Amino acid sequence: MGKWSVGREKSLNRLRKNVTLGRRRTSVSLEEQVWNGLIDICRRENIGIDELCAAVEQRRVGSSMSSALRVFLLTYFRSIAEALEEGAGIDDIATLTAVLDRFHTEQAQAAGATSD
Repeated sequence: MGKWSVGREKSLNRLRKNVTLGRRRTSVSLEEQVWNGLIDICRRENIGIDELCAAVEQRRVGSSMSSALRVFLLTYFRSIAEALEEGAGIDDIATLTAVLDRFHTEQAQAAGATSD
């Protein structure tokens, strides 16, 4: 199987879903595991997927929406893992707003590092 066939197979594992960002409806293509992780976050935070995507959209810097959602997902679960490693209790885990702020800061730093 050539390299082009492998790429095509990988793209078949993605799911395209429609989300509403403010007043704009758009589609986002992500792997099923990423969608499942975002839905887990929505359940934990008691918000809808549109609300979460809109919050990420407002804070993303220089990346596609799909990439931003993947990075946010990693940032969210990294924040939880770091808090647990430091001995935090479940009530001491960072709030969604704090994680979104961290995501934005890290996005801005990465964008600055790549523009140098």
